[in-house]
Amino acid sequence: MNKGFKWMNEREKLLLKSARTLPYKSLQDGDELSIHFFLPKDFKEGPPRPVFLFFNSGAWDRGNVIQFAPQALYYVERGAVCGLVEYRNRASHPGSKPLQSLQDGLAAIRYTRQQAEPLHLDRNRVIAVGAGAGGNIAACALMGIPTSGLAAESDPLETRPNAAVLVSSIIEVNKGGYGYDAFADAAEARLLSLSRHVDSGVPPMLLIHGTADRLVPHEDAAEFAAKMERKKNPCDYIEFEGRDHHFFNLNVDPVSYEASLAVIDEFLDRRGILKKEGNHESPQLITWREKDY
Repeated sequence: MNKGFKWMNEREKLLLKSARTLPYKSLQDGDELSIHFFLPKDFKEGPPRPVFLFFNSGAWDRGNVIQFAPQALYYVERGAVCGLVEYRNRASHPGSKPLQSLQDGLAAIRYTRQQAEPLHLDRNRVIAVGAGAGGNIAACALMGIPTSGLAAESDPLETRPNAAVLVSSIIEVNKGGYGYDAFADAAEARLLSLSRHVDSGVPPMLLIHGTADRLVPHEDAAEFAAKMERKKNPCDYIEFEGRDHHFFNLNVDPVSYEASLAVIDEFLDRRGILKKEGNHESPQLITWREKDY
């Protein structure tokens, strides 16, 4: 078993070595946070590329930046630039709080737009994708939820993505609920409870949630989507019947992983963010290639 885990860790390191790793934020303790960008081979050819920023799950307590690597490589195949974003959690930076994680996410989005020229990016097609706490970060950024620090000091349009995809996302932060213990108190938790901040004018959002999620009730996602729709926001909600919290991960459920990618493809195509080409391949034709995994 230990050898298996060691092999997995080595595979993760090798995968990150193939990325272009760019530090986007320096912390007071001297540490740096980075985005690991995966680029199409011909990324400087043709029009500027859409860019996906992936925020891993972990309830602000832990997490692995490599979680969304399969999805990132899939969208690289579709011609996008994809970044795996490091952000602070209690395991990587003891004492950090969720509001600092959100500030990291906003800084990552702003930095990515600043790299539009060298990475040949379309500044108007920045898509934030997140799961769990990462989904909360993506949603807060898209909704422009106010927070002290970076958001107040910079142009809010620089830190706001053009669309967001939330998978098994933490929607409400309630006492005793998943992720609540990462917060200092109930007042701080309310700041990142998404339903408290629903307003009009939010860019397109997709929520994907399993109906058997034992960590985040799917009712939270459904009610939040309904509130967004009442405000006339372009918000799609897709349920995966009988799926638990981690169903979208390739190493947990390959079939659901591919199905969730197909749902995201439909959302991006319908919203005009990343159109399907005539030769568009379904996700499974790419995800099973041994040279990638």
